[in-house]
Amino acid sequence: MRFAYNVRTRQGKYLAGFLEAENRETVIQSLLAQNYSVLSLKEASPSSKEINLEFSFLKVKTKDLVVMTRQLATMISAGLSILKCFSILEKQTADKKLKKALGQIRQDIAEGMPMWKAVDKHRDIFSNVYINMIKAGELGGMLDEVLDKLAVYLEREHEISSKIKSASVYPAIISVFAVIMIIGLITFVLPSFVDMFKSSGMDLPTPTRILLAVSAFLRAFWMYLTGGIILMVVGLKRMGKTPSGRYFFDNMYLHLPLLGKTISRINVARFARTMGTLVKAGIPILQALEVLQEVAGNAVIARAIGKARASISEGESIAGPLEETGVFEPMVTQMISVGEETGSLDDMLVRMSEYYEREVMYMVDALMAAIEPILIVIVALLVGGIVSAILLPVFDLSTTLQ
Repeated sequence: MRFAYNVRTRQGKYLAGFLEAENRETVIQSLLAQNYSVLSLKEASPSSKEINLEFSFLKVKTKDLVVMTRQLATMISAGLSILKCFSILEKQTADKKLKKALGQIRQDIAEGMPMWKAVDKHRDIFSNVYINMIKAGELGGMLDEVLDKLAVYLEREHEISSKIKSASVYPAIISVFAVIMIIGLITFVLPSFVDMFKSSGMDLPTPTRILLAVSAFLRAFWMYLTGGIILMVVGLKRMGKTPSGRYFFDNMYLHLPLLGKTISRINVARFARTMGTLVKAGIPILQALEVLQEVAGNAVIARAIGKARASISEGESIAGPLEETGVFEPMVTQMISVGEETGSLDDMLVRMSEYYEREVMYMVDALMAAIEPILIVIVALLVGGIVSAILLPVFDLSTTLQ
């Protein structure tokens, strides 16, 4: 059952919120345990649940999550109680969605729920990796150390994703600019020359005739073309949400020229970093692979991890099944094999993730350095070709008149 409450704190502040419990008595005991004076308490109506959607469309920034995680680790290592930590974090967190979640986590912990279960109720903020590492830290009695590792993990993940996003901005702008310019030339500039070409009675060059046909086609059927593009995009998105469709696209991404190798390195870096962080936190191999399968980000990698996990559960080593999948490079499986033999798998995975992360940074820079001039040349050729097709008849006409 869900109850809406209004309370007053010892400092005289008034608070309102919601709690889920089996009965009213449980809610009252929970509020009194937090030194609140209960002013009103009633069962929440179904419409009250809509309040939970207040910030559902917002996304918590990674940097806010990193700061919160580091602060929580510092306070726990300093000896503060979990409830006190979350109370402090709730007061000083600026992000409204995260602030609301921290308040609900604090309430759940106050009712006796383990921290990882309270965090698990907010999967729109905390990833599966985050939840499993919190669980391992609680069970192993090293929550502060695990939180520090989590903060480092989130920072590295954010660094790579930010690098990729910033690198893709310039090509995207150039591409959009090129499409707008080409459409503008064909649909608005070219028609103004049509009457002049027709009245001259001269034979138009082949490029100009082709351009006029394309312009007439676009102006006549632009509504159908727009609708067709929208339907195609929607259809591809729906296809991508199905297991087979997602596997098809993810496999295609891994085999793209130029981009495929970079995407593969990004996935390997994520695999090594996540696996190393989980193992270092004390999570068993099979459980770590299960988490990895869910957060892999690529259906091909996820299926390969699933096959490896099934083989490992039958008593095989980690490196062998991963090598048989054919997805991971020989260096990855060899380093994992060495890590298994020497008993330092977690350190080996962390080192491997650092290597591949550096490789990803270099490859992204090199890829952008190659793509930028290629895009500029393509745009120049397209725009130059269209302008030439428009101006050639004009030059011929002016020569004839002279």
